[in-house]
Amino acid sequence: LFCCIFALFAKQWYQRRVRGDQIRPPISINPREPQKFVLRCIIYNTVDVILEDTNIMGEQMSDIYVKTFLEGRKKESQETDVHFRSLTGEGNFNWRMCFDMELIVQENKMIQKKKGKFWHVEKTTKKVDPILYVEVYDKDILSRDDLLGSCELDLTRLPAPSKSSQECSLDVYERDNFFSLFERKKISGFWPVYSDVLGTRELTGKVEMELEILTEEEAVGRPAGTARNEPNTNPTLAPPERPDTSFNWFTNPWKVFKVLIWRRYKW
Repeated sequence: LFCCIFALFAKQWYQRRVRGDQIRPPISINPREPQKFVLRCIIYNTVDVILEDTNIMGEQMSDIYVKTFLEGRKKESQETDVHFRSLTGEGNFNWRMCFDMELIVQENKMIQKKKGKFWHVEKTTKKVDPILYVEVYDKDILSRDDLLGSCELDLTRLPAPSKSSQECSLDVYERDNFFSLFERKKISGFWPVYSDVLGTRELTGKVEMELEILTEEEAVGRPAGTARNEPNTNPTLAPPERPDTSFNWFTNPWKVFKVLIWRRYKW
């Protein structure tokens, strides 16, 4: 009796899955293949960055530069040149950074490849959120650079930037106005950076930048070099216009006298 019942169920199971003489095509259970993208980040300016140092004339100042990197890839970070002696918290850069990345679109996860132990032949892979870290520093010659402020931007849930520096505040991270850069493709504006050393976020500056995501094919068709290197296209970046007071005092002692002392005290 048991054998008869089993045979009946087996026959019904087989008939449900067979149409005519054809068996349904097998379902692929292979891992999802990541898609290759290029993230282009252009740092235009900083505004209202806090001033950490004091110059020889007693004025507050900061030597500002910006560093960015993707989640799990801090060793591959890129940074702008230095806007020396900013007296207002403004920094001018016009500096492009480019990052290759692989994303599993269905999962909104970025593939991070990392070399394991020295005896491992292949790199290990890990799925992480596609987060862009933006950090603003004060350059120091004789000591470690000071981190003035930072922010973390999830490229699949990106907070909409402010259109002007006056409107830019920490509220952009609290509003319900997020979008995916992989769908929007390109966005520019001001994002606030902050310090949370004391446990609460404190606004420490604003960064004007442009973020653009391209497929590997689009990046080849619209080439662009890092910084302002060739090919300096899409878009073309001009050297920043910085005030005369922006220079490296350590390598220009005569200019220190000319700009800071002579102009102030000449008669």
